[in-house]
Amino acid sequence: MSELQRDENGYPIPETGEIIPGMTEQGKGIKCYVHSEYAPLKACLVGNPSGGWMPNGETWEYANMFAGLNDEFKDYIKKYGGTDLKETDPEAYEKMAMESNALAEAYRKNGVKVIRNETGHTPDYLIDYNISWSKQKQFTLFGASAFEVFGHCLVQVWESSNSNIAELTHREAINEIFRNDPEAVWLTMPPHFPNVNRPFPGPFVSPGDPRIFDKMVLLGIGVPDPSHVNDLSKPRSSGDEWGAEILRRMLEPFGWKVKTVYFDSRLSYHIDCVMSVLDEGLLACKKDALWTELPEEIQDWEMLEISPEDQKLGIANNVPLGNKKLLCHAGSKKFAKDLEKRNWELVEVPYSTIYGKIGSGVHCSTASIWREFD
Repeated sequence: MSELQRDENGYPIPETGEIIPGMTEQGKGIKCYVHSEYAPLKACLVGNPSGGWMPNGETWEYANMFAGLNDEFKDYIKKYGGTDLKETDPEAYEKMAMESNALAEAYRKNGVKVIRNETGHTPDYLIDYNISWSKQKQFTLFGASAFEVFGHCLVQVWESSNSNIAELTHREAINEIFRNDPEAVWLTMPPHFPNVNRPFPGPFVSPGDPRIFDKMVLLGIGVPDPSHVNDLSKPRSSGDEWGAEILRRMLEPFGWKVKTVYFDSRLSYHIDCVMSVLDEGLLACKKDALWTELPEEIQDWEMLEISPEDQKLGIANNVPLGNKKLLCHAGSKKFAKDLEKRNWELVEVPYSTIYGKIGSGVHCSTASIWREFD
C-alpha cells in the first residue's frame, strides 16, 4: 500500500482529487459558529439545481410529512414524485433552477460567503446513496438538509432518508472549515435504521425543526390536532419527542438548552414554515399556528402576525441577514409592509415554484454555518 500524501497540517490528501471540484477552496476563511438565527449571517451552504429528482411521496416518511398539505401539492408529488424533473417537467425544473441560482446570488450580493456546488453536476453515487433501502434519490435544492449549527457544534440530523447527502456533497468544504477552526465540534445523531417500511426507526430531527436562540434551541413538533400533543401514538409530521431528547443530551454539555413547542402541521410539516425568528425580542408567526405556549425564556418577545396569505406564500421560511435585513420570498403584501414600517430592508427572491411544488423555501435551501455579532 502506497503512503498517503498529506498537506501542511498532516491531513491526508485524496489521491483522485475532489469529489466536487473547487469545494475545498470554498471552505477557506469560514468559521463554524452560530450564535442565534438573528445574529448577522456571514457564511452558509446553499442548495443547487444539479439534481432534479423529486421526493418519492409514496414512502411512509414522506407520506407522513406531506399528509397535512393541500391537494394541489399532493397531486404534484403523486404525479412527479420519484422522477427527474429535468425529464418529466422541464419547465418547472428550469424555474426551480433559476430560483435556486437567484438565492445564491442574493446572498453573495449581501456579503454572505456561499458554499455551493456550482459544477452543475452531482455524481450518481451521491444521488443514489440511500436508494437501495430508502427508495429516495437525492434532491439537491435543499442545503439545510446538510446540518444545523448550534454555537460551535455542527450537528447532522436525520429526518428523512436522503437528508445526509447535502453534507456529503460539500464534505470537502466542511473538512476545510474544521481544519482551520480548532473550536469547531462535529456531532451526528443516530442514522436511520435502513428499512423504509419500518414506520418509526427514529430518533427524528429535521433541519427544519429547530429555531435557534442564544444558547437555546426551540424544537417544533407538528401534529394536526391539539389532542395529539399528549398522545404519542399519533404520528408527528417531522421531528419527534425522542429526537428532541437525543438532541438535548447532545447539546447540554456545551451549555445549550433544548425546549419544545407544538404547532399545527396542517400548515406545514416544519416549524420553519410557520414561525420565524427575526431579531432578538421579535418573532413572526401565523395566528393560532401554535398548539402550546412558548418557553418562558421568550414568552415576552413580540410576535408579529403573519397573514394566512403570506404564510401560504412561504414568508415564514425566511432568513435574517442581520442588522434589520431579511431575505424572503418575493410577493408578500402585509408582512413586507409591517417590516418596512419598522425600518427593515427586505431582500426578496423569487421562490414560488420551489415552495409551491415542494413546500420548502429559502430557509430550507440554506444551512447557516457562521452567524456572529461583530
